[in-house]
Amino acid sequence: MSHDPGAEASAAFRAYLQHFELSLLDVALAAKVRLMAVWKIEQGLPIREADALAVRSGLYHLTGVPYTGLIPLIPAALLAMAQASTARGKP
Repeated sequence: MSHDPGAEASAAFRAYLQHFELSLLDVALAAKVRLMAVWKIEQGLPIREADALAVRSGLYHLTGVPYTGLIPLIPAALLAMAQASTARGKP
């Protein structure tokens, strides 16, 4: 049986939301991030580090309890490569 950190992260995040009766929209609004970022956390998919920090802050603001579960992050090097590629493609 393989270890899937994305699935574990997804389950932990869903349990936290359910415990505090929060919706994805509640979290997105409190964190001031796109709803898609919160949806990705719920799915166990990686997001930008800045969004992850904002979500943790928003969750703490809503509940008073820090979220200590894993939030998968997009590696910074991969983001830098994508940004460089996009910048090269612009005139």
